[in-house]
Amino acid sequence: MKPVFLAIWLSCITAFCSQAGDFVFINEYRNISDFAGVDKLGNIFSIENGILTRFSPDGSQLTFGKRAFGPVTFADVSDPLNILVFFGNFGHVVMLDKNLAEKRSFSATDLMSTDIADVICHSSENGFWAYFPSVFQLVRFNDRGQPEITSTDLSFDHPQMGRVKYLQESDGKLFVAADHIMIFDRHTNFLFKIPDTNVSVVQVIDQNILYLQDSHLVVYDFFLQTENVFLLPENGVKNFFVKDDKLFLQTEVSLKKFRFTGNFY
Repeated sequence: MKPVFLAIWLSCITAFCSQAGDFVFINEYRNISDFAGVDKLGNIFSIENGILTRFSPDGSQLTFGKRAFGPVTFADVSDPLNILVFFGNFGHVVMLDKNLAEKRSFSATDLMSTDIADVICHSSENGFWAYFPSVFQLVRFNDRGQPEITSTDLSFDHPQMGRVKYLQESDGKLFVAADHIMIFDRHTNFLFKIPDTNVSVVQVIDQNILYLQDSHLVVYDFFLQTENVFLLPENGVKNFFVKDDKLFLQTEVSLKKFRFTGNFY
């Protein structure tokens, strides 16, 4: 099926399912106000005043910062052995090991001499993706900072894409959050999109795309083209993370953890 027809098909037949289950409050972390994510080991990451902090389940903490690169603005902690840190003000990228020790670092000019990356995410085989807004290109770099895959100028093929705000690679696909959620294969070939879904963060779990919309958590199964919508147990949520049956919600003042008694997907 051609992508343009698939996009129309997805938007037309999406089904809404009612929430079946309750959110049970577990804990509140008042010292975490700029949530970055939760890794597979249960460590919680936060970016406070430009410094990345890891809060371990045993109560210990580790921090990382690099003053010469400016403040940390983003961290991809999906692989706890290869943590990706982004210094967005200057476009620098640093790779860390499990102890937040620096493994490799790349300045903006190491990656591209004509543009500064705006958004990054982890990729397979310890590589990473970066989006360069001035040239409208997605580029995959290997773990040595060498470009391996470069997209065409996306502004020609997707003029309505809008500003890219978030990237995630999952199961050989690249999920791009802009004015729509757009899905590309590993070689940046366009597959399909969820139109008119303007969000700043997505989470992909198996065949499900999760995102926030109007005080709800939306779980969209892009294989079955079905959609589950869950009313959030908290107001003023600006970020989220789902891990198994747990839901982490970040507000302006703290991070709250809930257990869901039903199924997200």
